[in-house]
Formats: sequence, structure tokens, C-alpha cells
Amino acid sequence: MDLNIGIIGLGTVGSGVIESIEKEKNNFKKKYDLEINIVGISAKNKKKKRSFDIKKYTWFKNPIDIINISDIHVIVELIGGSSGLALEIAKKTLNTKKHLVTANKALIATHGKMLNNLAVKHNVNINFEAAVAGGVPVISVIENRMLADNVTNIYGILNGTCNYILSQMYERKLSFESALKNAQKAGFAEADPFDDVSGTDTAYKLLILSNLIFSNNLKIKEVYKEGITKISIIDLEMAEKLGYTVLLLGICNIKKQILQLRVHPCLVSKKSLLARVKNELNSVVIEGHLSDKIILIGKGAGKEPTAASVLSDIINFNSNKKRKFGLINSTPKQYKKAYMLNRKGKFYIRMSVMDKPGVLADITSLFKKQKISISSMFQLEKKISTHAQLIFITHTILEKQLLLAIKKIKKIDKVKTKINFIRIENNL
Repeated sequence: MDLNIGIIGLGTVGSGVIESIEKEKNNFKKKYDLEINIVGISAKNKKKKRSFDIKKYTWFKNPIDIINISDIHVIVELIGGSSGLALEIAKKTLNTKKHLVTANKALIATHGKMLNNLAVKHNVNINFEAAVAGGVPVISVIENRMLADNVTNIYGILNGTCNYILSQMYERKLSFESALKNAQKAGFAEADPFDDVSGTDTAYKLLILSNLIFSNNLKIKEVYKEGITKISIIDLEMAEKLGYTVLLLGICNIKKQILQLRVHPCLVSKKSLLARVKNELNSVVIEGHLSDKIILIGKGAGKEPTAASVLSDIINFNSNKKRKFGLINSTPKQYKKAYMLNRKGKFYIRMSVMDKPGVLADITSLFKKQKISISSMFQLEKKISTHAQLIFITHTILEKQLLLAIKKIKKIDKVKTKINFIRIENNL
């Protein structure tokens, strides 16, 4: 069987897809009786040096023209972005009754429901395995394994760039900036890393998983998110001493019809399996009433793992199975909104204060007034100029209690810098 495809977007992933097709073309023919023909390619800059010979393929200056090829079956959209050209390509592809493969998490998270309706209307499919967790087949597991289960939680490490940076910071004692540069050199971070390090990339992925499992219609702005830019080597070393590892996690859980989606750094026990997931690896944990706990681990960043997911989606169009937008075809459900202020848990708090008598007494007095019980407190021996680093670990409290206390502590003259805190997740 011939499968004619067009590839729009020739960055790291797009180039990886073409390289893999060139390398595995004969294997696809033997294993699947499938001849994948790249009938058109397009990108922003034709003159850019690439890892494959573009002269072997038909170049289209206008990517929309590829979609109009009469005998094309699948369009592979790899340019990124939640709107603009990416959205135009997706809508045009589906409206002309062509299948769509995309690794664009922003597009699927923002317009997935609308695009799904177009796919259903025109009897075509959208495949987007590569949009979440790179080489980890979490979408396939949700679509095929979790249909009969009542999922209660889904969480994990969904951004290989951030995980790589945090691992490098701790293992090699690097600053955030140095670890980021290493990630960029290794091909795990973009030239503009904002979406990764701000938690936005993880939030998009978490929203897609939530939509698939819980059939909600939440928007990206409703996902609470923090990035890793405030994490220091001090935090990573203190976490180690306390028996924890610092990870950027995406967490989605439902309890009593309250659905919460949050992305932020967490202190996770070193005994947790997640704590062993290092560098560019991703891990997704799905918990359900029947399956108990399913744990997936694989590479979440880099050319090869993401290209492999894209190729799997392309090959899947050769099967007889009708794949639509996962479980999102079910009727959207209404859930009560979860507020971070009402989250209960333990906290790690770090602040820099002037090393003078009475400062600690003032701080602990304010904690007491907010009914915050301190489990342990540390003053680091190493000083930054005339300031001392204080570390506090709380007992279980409401987040709003902590925020009120921090607001008042900041008014103390001897507290000169920002107060950072990290949520402790003991049940992951």
C-alpha cells in the first residue's frame, strides 16, 4: 500500500522524521506492506542547512499547496504554535478530507475539540502521540488500555528539557543558566526556552491528557503553572539532605467532582520511582480503580524519540482501526473548579535574611500567628554577603496560610530578598 504524505516543518523533529523514513523505508515495506512516499515538504527557510538532502523532495514555498495535492493522504504538521499558520494547516487538512499527524501540543490543547469535530465530520483522523512526552506512548495507553477504567490521577515528568536541567544542576553543581546552555547544546532545549522552563509546555501536555481522560473543556489559563527558574543549587542540595528530589511535575487529579490541574516544582521522596527519572527522560503515572497504577518511562526530548512517535502515528493510518481524538469524543463534563489556595500539604521554604539577632524570632512569630507549624528549620553555614539562608519545612497546612505568612514576613526590614517555596508531594 502506498501512503503519500506531506511534511510541513523541518526543524529537529521534522528532519528526524525524514531521516527515519529514509533509513527504515524497506523495513516498513516488509513489516507493514507500506510504502511511505514523501510527496512534498515545506518550511520557513529553504536555504537552511539540514541533516538530509532536500533536493530529493518537492519543495513547496506555500505549505497550503501541499494539502491541495490530490493524491496525498496524510499531512504532518510540525511547525508549532497554537494559532496562525499551524491552525490554518490543520483546518485545511481536515476540511479537504486528509488525515492529520501533529506533534503540536499547543494546537491540540487549545483547539483539539474543534479540530476533532472537523475530523469526525469529514471521516478522517487526527493522530498526536508525539504532542505529549516525546517517545512515551501515553496517548496510546489512554486510548487502548484505560477505556474501562475509572482514572483518578495522572501525573508525571512531562518536559525532558526541565528534567535535564534539574539533573545537570544537581549532578554537576551547575547554575540554572549553565545547565540550560548545556541542554541547548545537547538538542534538548530550543533557542527560546521560555515555554519549557516556565512550565507552559508541561501545562499544554497535561491539559491534553486531562481532556482525553476526563472529557473536560478547560482552557490553558485554568491550569496553574510555575516553572523552574527560581530553583537554585541550594534547593537541590537541601532537598537531597532531607531525602527528596526536586522535579517539575504536571499533576491532574479528581476528587468529589473537583478537577485540579497544576504544574510546578515539587519535592518528591527519593524512594519514589519518579525520583529515579533523570535527564531528558519523561515519566507518566496513571492511577485508576481497576489498573491501580500504570507507570510509563521513556525519552521525552530529542530528535529520535519524538520522530519515532510521529512515525508511529503515520503508520497507524495503515491499520483498519478508526482513531479519533482519543476519549475526547465523549460528552464534555462539568467539574467544580479547584483553587490552589485550598491545597493542603507540606512546604519547603527558603528565605535570605540579614544575619542579626531577633530576625528568626520575628519570622517564627508570624508563622505562629498564621497557625503554621514548623517541622524543621535550618540555617545554612554558608552566607551570601551579610545575609543568612534560612530553610523551613512545615507540617501539613493550607496554601493560603503560607501565602498570608509570606506576605507579612516580606514586610520585615531584615528580610531583603524574595521568599521561595516548593510544595512537598509525599504521595507520588
